[in-house]
Amino acid sequence: MTEERKSFLIPVAIGVVALLSCAGMIAAGVAMLRQSKGATPADDLAKRIAAIHDMPVTAPDCGTVFQGQEPVVVLVLGQSNAANHADPAPAGAAPVPQMPVLHLGGCGLAGAPVPGGTGTGGSLWPAVNQALGGRWAGRPIVWAEIAVDASTIGEWTAPNSQLRTYWQQQIDRIKGTPWPVVAVLWQQGEADARDRTAMADYRDALAALRAGVAARGVDAPWWIARSTYCPPHDGGQVREAVRELLVIPNSGFREGPDTDTISLPLRNGCHFTAEGARRAATMWAEVLKPAAQATR
Repeated sequence: MTEERKSFLIPVAIGVVALLSCAGMIAAGVAMLRQSKGATPADDLAKRIAAIHDMPVTAPDCGTVFQGQEPVVVLVLGQSNAANHADPAPAGAAPVPQMPVLHLGGCGLAGAPVPGGTGTGGSLWPAVNQALGGRWAGRPIVWAEIAVDASTIGEWTAPNSQLRTYWQQQIDRIKGTPWPVVAVLWQQGEADARDRTAMADYRDALAALRAGVAARGVDAPWWIARSTYCPPHDGGQVREAVRELLVIPNSGFREGPDTDTISLPLRNGCHFTAEGARRAATMWAEVLKPAAQATR
């Protein structure tokens, strides 16, 4: 083990408090770096947050699925490939059933575009829910999504970020229900590949983000995808950051799918085609099934 690796693992083993204390400095540094490259201004972030889809007023109530059973929450966080930016399913494709979605404190049945995410196209998560049979450890799944296109790790963690304020508010609303969060699914990284975020900065900021979510009462395991594919940008630094986090004992991070392996012709630029989204959903379901099918 190199001296550099030891210098990282020792403070992490002590706890996430140290990461939280430096998260502001890390995020500020990332933000300054992005500004120097002509990064997205705060008013554009506000527009992206404003584009998050609300629950349709005609959405059926979740109770028709729960049938008196206590559900559990699967929380999705990330950027466009976690949101509704895939191509819509082609005409004539077999419909994917709607799923229970928790958004702004209310629960309804919805499909793509999934409430809580930006974009107007297709989404992975209804197909993942279908593949899991809509159940986790024998209990109904209700999905919650906080996903904003083009969002960077700095926008998720900077102390004065509107996105940080937004996700904190949504986490508090989730905690306002009696339903426990059993899994957090992280699908993000393309924006940081674009911005050439350094491995250590991404690694530490993502660890601090998890600690910040845990501090608000959601301390479920995080499954993290390798999600950096956005040519011509190289996502190697972000991928290495994910690898670093996954080898830390008891870090709370678990290996998600490597969706970077889904490339052309299953992409439109950075985003999935309908078939690419189907592949990504299959990969996510295979990763999650051992936990979802476990006996309580």
